[in-house]
Amino acid sequence: MVLGDNRSPEKNFPGSTLSNLLEGGLSAGVFTAAVALVGLKGELLWQGAAGRLSRDPESPPVTLDTVFDLASLTKPLATALALMLFVSRGELRLDTALGRVLEVPWLSPDKYPLTLKSLLAHRAGLPAWRPYYRDLITRPPTERPFRLARLAAREPLEYPPDTATLYSDLGYMLLEEVIRRVSGQDLDTFCRRELYLPLGLKTLGFNPKGHPGGENLAFAATETGLIPGRDLFGEVHDENAWAAGGVAGHAGLFGRGPEVFALVAGLWRAYHGEAFGPFRPEVVRDFLTPVAPGCRTPGFDVPTPGASSAGRFFSRQSVGHTGFTGTSFWLDLKQGQMVVLLTNRVHLGRHHDQIKAFRPRFHEAASRALSGLKAV
Repeated sequence: MVLGDNRSPEKNFPGSTLSNLLEGGLSAGVFTAAVALVGLKGELLWQGAAGRLSRDPESPPVTLDTVFDLASLTKPLATALALMLFVSRGELRLDTALGRVLEVPWLSPDKYPLTLKSLLAHRAGLPAWRPYYRDLITRPPTERPFRLARLAAREPLEYPPDTATLYSDLGYMLLEEVIRRVSGQDLDTFCRRELYLPLGLKTLGFNPKGHPGGENLAFAATETGLIPGRDLFGEVHDENAWAAGGVAGHAGLFGRGPEVFALVAGLWRAYHGEAFGPFRPEVVRDFLTPVAPGCRTPGFDVPTPGASSAGRFFSRQSVGHTGFTGTSFWLDLKQGQMVVLLTNRVHLGRHHDQIKAFRPRFHEAASRALSGLKAV
């Protein structure tokens, strides 16, 4: 099943409010580049783009083909999908222990019993973040891609596994190594060959400038951040992922808005029993179901009651994720509403956080626009 070509947007969809909101976000200095797509039950109903690739008034305008640094959308749309494929094939289970896959001397014994489910749902006991890039940039480039998991494996657990939830990049660094061990390929190669290209998603991937045609892509600008001299266009913004060579389990994925929407729409269809590439619907449902009441699912966030970036009108039976660069997607598994919002808010400074107020406003407007096509 090729997902790359979505049905043409609905001509009668009331999208003018959404277009105005994107333009308002530009005027308010929330971002310089934005692409958004809205749909219902797997069908694209509206899409829009606003702004320029950077703050330079002479930079090219944003289009639906603009490529964004997806930041932590890497977790659900690369790492979790890769593991979803392994489970669909019967090669792994969500309750597989880390020690059964990573039979390596550098994995400390306290990490052996951690399950893939706990790591995916941020309940493995690992700390949230560490500045590993400081270590990595002192190492030879050939060594760096393999070192993130080793550094994460050394960290002592901060709480007993499965007793709390703490959002952690480190768990996904270990999961990247699981994917490498099971597939024999790095995460980028595996996802492109086994997931994205078979689904018709030709741009989605890591280190986009290094792939054929990458030099011709239009990238939304980010910022140099903690890496002096880093290119604002087409290089991963996350410092740990950048220092590891651009490919990591927690960050590094680049893509276009329509590609992200295609994956979200595929997840909706599979959750409701339809075909979605190589994934078994029952496995997709397992990955989209919270591991415990009030917890995340294996790979996906759920709405925070009263303070969700999806606003007030997405049901509690929703999944999604946000990215530090200003990206997000939300999928309501009950009502069918889906919104992809990609921006480059970090281009205006990493501490520039107006996106936190803008996201729920945009999602609530999208829900209101959809209200004539569904029962809210």
